Amino acid sequence: MAEQLICQRCRKEPATVVSRKERFSNDCFRKFVSQKQRKQMMSDPYFQDIFKVMYQDRFRTSKEADLQNMQSTVLVPLSFGSSSLVMLDVLNDTLTEQKTTQRGKTGFQVDLIICYQTTEEKEAFKELAHNIINTRYASNKEKFKFHLIDLDSFFSSSKDCLRVVALDARGATAIKANYSVEPSNSYNLKDLLNQCTDRTTREDILSFIRRHLIKKFASQHEQRAIMWGHSMTKLADETISLIVKGRGSEIAASMDCSKFDEDYNSSFKNLFPMKDILLSEIDAFCLVAKLDEFLYDYKPQDTLLIQKVQIINDTKYSTLVKNMTVNEIARKYFDDIEGDYSNVISTVVKTANKLAEPQSLLIEKERSKKCVLCFSNIYTNGFKWLSDITINEGVPIEDDAEREIFNEWKNSTIGNKTEGYNRATELVTAHSCDVPVCYGCIIIFNRIKERRLTWPTKSKSELEGVLDECVLTDDES
Repeated sequence: MAEQLICQRCRKEPATVVSRKERFSNDCFRKFVSQKQRKQMMSDPYFQDIFKVMYQDRFRTSKEADLQNMQSTVLVPLSFGSSSLVMLDVLNDTLTEQKTTQRGKTGFQVDLIICYQTTEEKEAFKELAHNIINTRYASNKEKFKFHLIDLDSFFSSSKDCLRVVALDARGATAIKANYSVEPSNSYNLKDLLNQCTDRTTREDILSFIRRHLIKKFASQHEQRAIMWGHSMTKLADETISLIVKGRGSEIAASMDCSKFDEDYNSSFKNLFPMKDILLSEIDAFCLVAKLDEFLYDYKPQDTLLIQKVQIINDTKYSTLVKNMTVNEIARKYFDDIEGDYSNVISTVVKTANKLAEPQSLLIEKERSKKCVLCFSNIYTNGFKWLSDITINEGVPIEDDAEREIFNEWKNSTIGNKTEGYNRATELVTAHSCDVPVCYGCIIIFNRIKERRLTWPTKSKSELEGVLDECVLTDDES
């Protein structure tokens, strides 16, 4: 019989997890992951003021301290994947410890926002939320508040602000129509996704819409911070994917935890408390802490467990590479090297953290523009760059043979699509003006049918429109 391995931390309990060449027992491993998250939660004075229990001092009275403890609210996007669940579990443990050591007081409250796309998802998320709050987190139930938000509210809350945006292939310029879309309830997220020609584009649009609605909610409800449950592995694949998609200039802003989010009224900061934790470590925590019963559409890895609990049939990577999204390809790469070369993942994230916004914007801040679609800063003119490296003018037809070939192309499927796109562009161009679009969104336009889509403008009314769309009542939770 093989000798039982002992935890290298406590040197008492049997080891169940091996991570970073060290053996852990269940409790020691949970503490190891928890400490890494809490370190980020206390990374600067702003976040310390959110999570610490405040008492009377020379800066505040007892009443003011109690009020600050009540009003310190963080927003946690909850997908019921392993990362967001583990982050929530550590928050719950933190609240429990504060109650025990601080005479029943806690320093913060947690709002949880759950985005859904279908009715089936909504019902499944409601059931999971009900189960987890009434069982695992029952002792802190009053500190958690759940909210459901329909991704379709991206459009339904902006009916008066929808515009048609099209890419003019002939002039390589983006065009925004000056007229509103017909005031009907027919246009929705499904219509938009049906216009996408590949999975990468669909996932990019869904990711943007989800992030936008979460940040809108945080701005409207006076949240002090958004806690994103991105693991080190997730941040690494996001970094590489942004570069591949032509959005490398967005890396610095997407990783910044020091500044207020200027695009959403500068009312909150973004925090990535799990940036020092690998996805395999999060999955192992999920399994040893028995959180896997609350997962939705996700299978955690058991690669770090000494005693394997399951054989994962991960069909996500069994498809052909050409059918995978850019993020999935990057994730597969990092998953493959994580065992022996996890330092590569750490290096990517550390490098991304050191990046700053391009100097051109810092020098000419007043002339900077925002993309009409993703609202990111535009540092260079993507259309001009593409025009300089692309031949946009066709060669004239010179003889009957060339005309015959042209007519065959014109009557083909591709030719019909091109003609339809040109007609759609002319319709939009006749009632519109140029608008700024970043290089990354230009790439997306080229993967949209007819290279035109309906999109809400960012305005105060659009920002306020979602208020009644995403509240989960106390009875439901």
